[in-house]
Amino acid sequence: MSRGPLLAVIFVLVLAVAPASAAAVDLSPAQTQDDTITRTFTVLLTPDAPGEVDVEMAFDLPPDVSQVTTRLPDGTTVRETTGFERTADGYRSTTDSPSLRYTLPVNRTSARGYEYADTGEWAIVPTPRVGFEYSTRSEVSVETNYDTDGPGVAGETMLYLGEHTTYERTTGGTQFRLVVPASGELLANPEAVLDTLAAGTDGLELGDAAGSHVAIAAPTSVQWGPSGLARGSADFWVRAGLPVNAANNVWLHEYVHTRQPTDTTAAMRWSIEGSADYYATLETLRQDRIEFAEFQQFLGRAARYDEATLAEPNTWAEPFVPYVKGRLVAGELDRQIRVASDGSATLATALNDIDGQVSLSEFYSAVESAGNATVRANAERLIETASTPRPWSAPEHRAAFQQDVVTPTATATPTAAVTATATRTATPMATETVTQTRTTTPATEPRTTESPGQPGFGGAVAVGAVVAAGLLARRQK
Repeated sequence: MSRGPLLAVIFVLVLAVAPASAAAVDLSPAQTQDDTITRTFTVLLTPDAPGEVDVEMAFDLPPDVSQVTTRLPDGTTVRETTGFERTADGYRSTTDSPSLRYTLPVNRTSARGYEYADTGEWAIVPTPRVGFEYSTRSEVSVETNYDTDGPGVAGETMLYLGEHTTYERTTGGTQFRLVVPASGELLANPEAVLDTLAAGTDGLELGDAAGSHVAIAAPTSVQWGPSGLARGSADFWVRAGLPVNAANNVWLHEYVHTRQPTDTTAAMRWSIEGSADYYATLETLRQDRIEFAEFQQFLGRAARYDEATLAEPNTWAEPFVPYVKGRLVAGELDRQIRVASDGSATLATALNDIDGQVSLSEFYSAVESAGNATVRANAERLIETASTPRPWSAPEHRAAFQQDVVTPTATATPTAAVTATATRTATPMATETVTQTRTTTPATEPRTTESPGQPGFGGAVAVGAVVAAGLLARRQK
C-alpha cells in the first residue's frame, strides 16, 4: 500500500466579510508561513494619467502549491509579468514568486459626483480585488497585504495615495489612523476627530468595536457625491470640510457603518442608513458636542416624509427617506426598548442578537425579546405603515437614557446646523450600491455605505480572501 498525492484545485473568493491586510490571517499553531500563500498588492500613483493607478500583485507560494491562475478585472492593462504566462482566459504561474503589474482605472462616480477619485497628485481608491485559483497537495491559508509605492496609507479596504499627515489613536482593541492629505484642509481639529471616534468605540453599543480603521479627510477640491463613504467593516472617507460638533456627524455616521449589520431584506433596507444616522447623532449628543434641541430638531425632520412607508421602498418619494424617517423610527424604538426593559436593553441589543440577515420577522422577534410585545407592535406599525412618530422631549430623554441633556456644549460650531442640512441635499446612492457585485472576476465588491451629501456606503465594506480547504487524498495500489 502506498500514498499518492491528488491535487486539489481551490477557488479563492474575495469577500466583503473578511478583511484583507497584513494582519488578516491569524495562523494557527499548525500553520506557518510554509503553508501560506502570501499575496501583496502594491499601488502607485500615475501623475501623468489621472484616473488610474499602477498596481503590482505579487505572490509568494509555499512548496505544496504547484500553480496559481488568475484573471484581472475588465478595464485593466497589463504592463509587466514575472513568472506568469498568458492563457486563454487569464494568467498561470510558472514560478513560486510570480507577479503581475497592471494599470487600474479607479475613478467611480454616482449621480452627484465622485465616490473614489484619482487626481494624479493624490487619490482615494478602494483596495484592489482579484480572485485566483490554485492547486495544492495540502491545506494552505491565504494572506493578502496592501502597500503603497511612495507616500500613502494602506487600509484593509481603502487606500490614500499622496503626501499627507497621519494622526493615530488607539483605544482598547481599536486603532484609528486619520489621514489628512497635504492638498486638503481639515475643518475640525484632527484631535477632535479622533476624540469623537475614540469615544464612539465605547459609547456605541452596536456591533464589535475591535478593529483597525483608516479615516481619510477627503479634499474638497473634488466634487464628491457622498458626504462620506465606508467600505466594509474597516475604512471610510469623509469630506474634510465637515464638523464633528454637528447633529449630522458624518465622521461617526461612517464609523457606525463599520460596526452595524448590513445584510438586510428589502423591507429592512432603511435600517442601514436610519440606524447609522440615529446612532451617530445620539453619540454626538452623549459627547456633549450638540445640545438636545439640535438633536431633537435633527430627528424632527422626518415629518416631511409622513406618507412614506419604510418597509416599502417604492413609497420613498426621495432617497433621503431611509435616513431622515429611518433615524427617527430607530430612535423611537430604542427609547421604547429602554423604557420597557428599565434600561437593561436597547435597540443595539436587538440588532446584535440577530444572527444572519436582518428581516422583518427577525427584527420584530429581537425587538420583542429586548423590550416587550407592545414595543414589537409599535415597531410593526412604524415600519409597515406610514405612521410617523414625533421626537421625544428632554424629560422623556432623561427618563429613558439616564442622560442630562440640559447643559449646552461651549464648543459647538455656530454653523453646524446649516452644514448638517447642506450635506443631505445630494441623492443618496447607498441603497443602489450596497449589494453591488461585479462578477467579471471571482472577486466580489465589498458592501459600501455612504452619507448624505450623500449617505454612506457602510455599510459597508472589508475585503478578504476566503479559502476552501485543500484536500489530501489517499490512493491504494
